[in-house]
Amino acid sequence: MSKTTSPKALLALLSGHPTLSGLTREAKKTARQEPDTAAATDPLDCLPPALRERVTLVEDSMRWLAIAETSATAQLLRFHLPKLQQALPGQQIKIVVGGKRQMQRSNVRANQQDKPKLARESARQIADLADTIEDKGLKASLQRLASRGESE
Repeated sequence: MSKTTSPKALLALLSGHPTLSGLTREAKKTARQEPDTAAATDPLDCLPPALRERVTLVEDSMRWLAIAETSATAQLLRFHLPKLQQALPGQQIKIVVGGKRQMQRSNVRANQQDKPKLARESARQIADLADTIEDKGLKASLQRLASRGESE
């Protein structure tokens, strides 16, 4: 079995050589500067990569909004919120579930525009039938159906 080398022994070896001691000082200097540059770049860098892809940060007038794709993503984000708050010091962060739900709503609107149209004659017959119906709910429903008739 080999004997493990302690960090103090490695430091003594590195500081004993003039070239290696200069490199050690540069590495320590760079390590001290990195947290400042990381905080200045992107606050999402403090999150795990899988979570980072599913969260969008938006700056509001008084706070930051962390928009998560799903409620499960929002729950995970709550566990990582302290890290995110350290990346954005002095800022309030609110987690909002948005992402895919909003896209699905817009798809529903697009699908409503693509609904099938009735032939003009069929729409006219349904509209005539709706005029004879006394039940308000059924009459309104038939009128909505007749409104899907093809335009001239």
